[in-house]
Amino acid sequence: MNKFYDSLTEPERKSAQEVALKYGRTLHLDYERLLSAKAVSTCPYYVGLSSEMGGFTHVTKRIVLVTDTVLLSDHGIGTVHELGERSESHVTADTSSTREALFTRYRYGMVTKDLAELGQWLLDAEPLLRSGLVWYGPVFTEGSRGTSSTVSLEVTEPGPLPSFSDRSIDFVVEHGRAVDLSRDKPLASRVVRPILEIDLPFIDGLSLSDFAQVTREEFGSYTQYRDFMRSRLLELDDALEAVDSQVSLERVALSIRDEVNAATSQMNSAARTRALIRSGAVLGTTSAVLAAVRPDALQGALATSATLAAGATGLWPTIQAFADVKPKRARGKWHYVWVLQKKIAS
Repeated sequence: MNKFYDSLTEPERKSAQEVALKYGRTLHLDYERLLSAKAVSTCPYYVGLSSEMGGFTHVTKRIVLVTDTVLLSDHGIGTVHELGERSESHVTADTSSTREALFTRYRYGMVTKDLAELGQWLLDAEPLLRSGLVWYGPVFTEGSRGTSSTVSLEVTEPGPLPSFSDRSIDFVVEHGRAVDLSRDKPLASRVVRPILEIDLPFIDGLSLSDFAQVTREEFGSYTQYRDFMRSRLLELDDALEAVDSQVSLERVALSIRDEVNAATSQMNSAARTRALIRSGAVLGTTSAVLAAVRPDALQGALATSATLAAGATGLWPTIQAFADVKPKRARGKWHYVWVLQKKIAS
C-alpha cells in the first residue's frame, strides 16, 4: 500500500472522499492478484473480515492484536460510487476473412455506505496498511458484458452487486461478534471471535491514528504482545458458544488486565526512578541522552578530565545503567501496552 499512500497529494489528503475513491481506483488494478495471494496463503492468521463501516475503528484496534494480516471489508451495502471506466478489445473474423476490432467498455465502481468515513479510516490506519497488517477490500461492481464496434462504443451500466463474502471474507462481524463463515481456519477462529468481546481498556479511548502509529513504531514489542494474546486466547475452551463461554472470556480478560496493570506499574515506577536520577545527575540531561545513544563517547569524555572524572566517579555506572535498561524495556511485550496507555493519558 506504500504506492497508494505515496501518490496522495496534500490537497487529496484534505478530502476523505477523494482518498477513498483514489484507493478504489488504485486497488482495482491489483485486486484479483491480492485475492489470489490470500487464497493460497498458508498463514493461519491471515483472515478476511467484514464489518459495518461504523465499527471499523473498534474492529481494527482489536483484530490487529491477534492476526498477521487482515483483509477488512464492509458489507457492500450502500451506494455505488463510480470510479471510472475500463475497456477490453478483441478481434473477430467474418466469413470473408476480414477482421474487425471490437471493444467492450465497462463502468466500474465500489459499494460502500459512507465514502467519507471510509476515507478517514484509510488516513487514520495508514501506518497499519503501510506495514501490511491491514488492507481494505472494496466491494467492486461493473457493467454487464457486451460488445460494440469501433464506430459506436457502448458504456454498460453496473450489473448486480457481487456477494461480499466471495473468496475473501472468513468472518462477518455482527453486533460485536464474529460469525465464522469459512471453517477453514480453526486457529484464527479461536482468537478472532473472543478478541472482539474482551474488554481491553488500554485501547478503548485511544484514537485509531494513535494506535496505528504506536503499533508501527513499537513493532518488535507489538509482535511479542500479539503472540502473548494468541496463546491466552487459544487456552479458551473450544465451545465458545456454550453457556459458560462468557465466564471463560471474563477470566482471560481479568488475567490480561492484571498482567497489564502489574507491568504498567513497574514501568511507570522505573520511569520515575530514572527521571529522578537524571534530574540529580551532575552532568545533566545531555549526558543521559549521550549515554543512551553513544555510551562509549560519554565514557571517553569523562576520562578526558581528571577533575571531572573524579567528581563523577559514581555517576558513570548510574548513567550506564539507564542506557542498559531502556533497550531491554523496549524489547519486552509490555512496552507496547505501556506506550498505548501513555498515549491515552497524554
